[in-house]
Amino acid sequence: MTCNFLLALAAIMAVASAYKPVLVLHGISGDAAQYTNFVADLIEEHPGTVAQALKVFEGNPESWIALNHQVESIADTIAEIIAADPDTYKDGYNLVCHSQGALICRCLTEYIGDHNIDTLVSMAGPQLGVYDAAFFSFFPDAIDNLTLEEIYHLAYTRVMQATLSVANMWSDPNHVDDYLSDNKFLPKYNNLIDHDKKDEFKANFLSLRKAVFTVGQQADGVTYDGGIGPWQAAVWEYYAPNGTFVDMKQQDVYKQDSFGLKTMDERGDLELVVVDGVSHNEWFNNKDVYLKYVFPHLE
Repeated sequence: MTCNFLLALAAIMAVASAYKPVLVLHGISGDAAQYTNFVADLIEEHPGTVAQALKVFEGNPESWIALNHQVESIADTIAEIIAADPDTYKDGYNLVCHSQGALICRCLTEYIGDHNIDTLVSMAGPQLGVYDAAFFSFFPDAIDNLTLEEIYHLAYTRVMQATLSVANMWSDPNHVDDYLSDNKFLPKYNNLIDHDKKDEFKANFLSLRKAVFTVGQQADGVTYDGGIGPWQAAVWEYYAPNGTFVDMKQQDVYKQDSFGLKTMDERGDLELVVVDGVSHNEWFNNKDVYLKYVFPHLE
């Protein structure tokens, strides 16, 4: 009797410690294999949790493909995973995503209708875009003759917008009108332009239980965290044209509540986590970091 009781108690405790299923998405030039330890530690720390890193758009050049295509294709992949095991996912699931993948996952929470996503954890994701010379290597050789201030001429062309993810993330604070009119990805998902799914995107995002955005704070004057620049974009801060930073509550996406960021904040379900000294890849390859600053948000 006592033995049976203890076994039953152990089973209950195991279930109680398990998270809802977790889908993990890598960043640009990354792959699912990079998250082997991350996923294994998640399952070890919370027995019974179903977790996997998505094997989609891995490496170079696949992860460099235009982001509109990636969002739509990954949405199909997730639908297939759920359809193959509906009982596992019937009570919802979590997205834990890194870098470019974190931006994609936030967009997935808008794109997928009736998505049943419980929590989004964005690890160092460029939610307001990128603007840094570190990204020059992703562009064609034609960039050799351009400065940081001139890249928008190339990034906002139809060809680059249709083919290159970094061009879709490029947000030049000195040419906002060009960004809004010619960037075919980020202004749409930030709901700053008119499109036929604008209301749907906002409603879908707000169906999340919680959204968490993390990033590592770098040394004074350093805006590149080793993967995105500026790192502040991961927590909804970005450059003003004069080079200073504008905080989240003064951004148009917040003031206009364009896709629901302000509403989520006001209802208490938005968390911004800025950790001193954490570099870009430590969010998934430093166990101390993800045990302390990532996994607890899934509870």
